[in-house]
Amino acid sequence: MSPDPTTRTFPAMGGTVDVQIVRGDAAGARAIEALFASHERAMSRFDPESELCALNAAAPAPFHASPLLFDAVSEAVGWACITEGIFDPTVLDALEASGYDRSFEQIGPRGGVAVASRAPAGTPQLWRQIALDYDHETITLPVDARIDLGGIGKGYTVDRAIASLGSHANAMVNASGDLYAAGDGPDGDGWYVGVQDPFLPEQDLVVLNVNDRGVATSGSSKRHWNIGDTRYHHLIDPREHASSASDLLTVTVVGLTATQADVLAKCAFLLGSAAGITMIERFDGAECIAVTARGETLATSGMAEYFA
Repeated sequence: MSPDPTTRTFPAMGGTVDVQIVRGDAAGARAIEALFASHERAMSRFDPESELCALNAAAPAPFHASPLLFDAVSEAVGWACITEGIFDPTVLDALEASGYDRSFEQIGPRGGVAVASRAPAGTPQLWRQIALDYDHETITLPVDARIDLGGIGKGYTVDRAIASLGSHANAMVNASGDLYAAGDGPDGDGWYVGVQDPFLPEQDLVVLNVNDRGVATSGSSKRHWNIGDTRYHHLIDPREHASSASDLLTVTVVGLTATQADVLAKCAFLLGSAAGITMIERFDGAECIAVTARGETLATSGMAEYFA
């Protein structure tokens, strides 16, 4: 049995980050905490001093971005292309119109503000009009477009945190359920990850055994709120410009990276049980388990190989 891993826990990105490094030292864990802080400073939509807020305020003028923000926005636009707009980083107006205009800790289950008029269903996919100048690292947003990186930011940061430990890392970085497990774990038999049962939150639906894989869960069971008698949640369907009416309650994806798992879990949720499972099956290295609002458990054909 290996020595106990070096561990570190800290608040970031609206939740808690847990770091475990097998045969690591405290310096590596501290560096990951600093990395999360720098990513949050750049990508937060809740910090008016963030670089992302400056980008959104600059539209439609070209904005010279830091390498970090330019890369994050490029990846977000790339995933919008891959998913044909089901993942859409330009849904910020719809998020705020639904009441998610400040951090969830400030909203609470019955928080929110008066709901603005929903954007018309025919609104064009504004992400297609984002101009990325790779030579000069400038981003030009179209008029009326603002970006939210909440749908990719945690997975993106987790992947870079793991990368900072080197190619042979044996470590897990878990950002409130979006995680990457690198190497063979503290006992050499992989990392064990519990998937919460949305109907019995104190219990695991399944336990996964993974190594060199990202894991992410998306759903409406936690981040939701009421305005009057109407229930809203943070997963905006870009086709409707409103909180998704998906028949799914949660989706957990195992992917090649934390970013892939993060994005695909959201997309599968938005597409619903039939189309969502079918979409995940199309991606090499990705599997999922999902729970419907009626309590049914669904999984892709290869997901069972990760069950402990």
